[in-house]
Amino acid sequence: MSAVTAPLPAARKQTLVFLEDARRTSHVYLMTEVDATALKAARTRAATPVSYVSYVVKATAEVLADYPDARAVILGGRSPKLTTSPEVHAKVLFDKTVEGQRCVVSGIVRDVQALDVTAVQSAIDLYKTADVDDQGPFANIKRLQRLPLPAFRAVYRTMMRNPVRRAALQGTFAVTSIGHEQVGAILPLITGTLGLGVGHIADAPVVRDGAVAVAPVFTLSLVFDHRVLDGAMAAEILAGIKNRLDNWELA
Repeated sequence: MSAVTAPLPAARKQTLVFLEDARRTSHVYLMTEVDATALKAARTRAATPVSYVSYVVKATAEVLADYPDARAVILGGRSPKLTTSPEVHAKVLFDKTVEGQRCVVSGIVRDVQALDVTAVQSAIDLYKTADVDDQGPFANIKRLQRLPLPAFRAVYRTMMRNPVRRAALQGTFAVTSIGHEQVGAILPLITGTLGLGVGHIADAPVVRDGAVAVAPVFTLSLVFDHRVLDGAMAAEILAGIKNRLDNWELA
């Protein structure tokens, strides 16, 4: 069988350009384990279905509200500048199939700090159930996919040049989940300051009050741009998110 060479599928252009941008970021990774017992109970009590990703999005927004440095966007160059966003926007990644090609696209949940977890889920569901077409929430992505790659790069760079627009389009933080597969952890790439990865939930031994118990546990990873944050603050943020998830109570 001979090798087949073909142009890059249009559906993968945004991933290529995103990764080119991500190479400019100084990635550092942290990981922790979250006991999902409280989340599991909260999901049972919820009037409508709520995904674990929605809890991660909401918990992260609550923690970042107290860390303005972590809401900053850096623009590099000879005179780097930091622009701090007053809002917290979450970028959530979705696996889609476009014209037979698997690809990743993103949706933005805006002003997460003002939403409860049910409203976060409603915003995520709009993207989760939508096709990548000219009519729905991914219409702009579909239009960009039709551009020649050099034009796609030029449009992307123009849009990202303004730090306020970058925060609005790329989120204050990003969340990637592989929880639907038997994979323990993911260490995502980012173009912003913070990103989180959500692993598969599985029963594991935990220690409570000096005794070993079995509980649903998942790995939560945090990637941060070391140009903006140092490890101590990033560790505080991840610990705060873990504490919020470990001890979740629905309002």
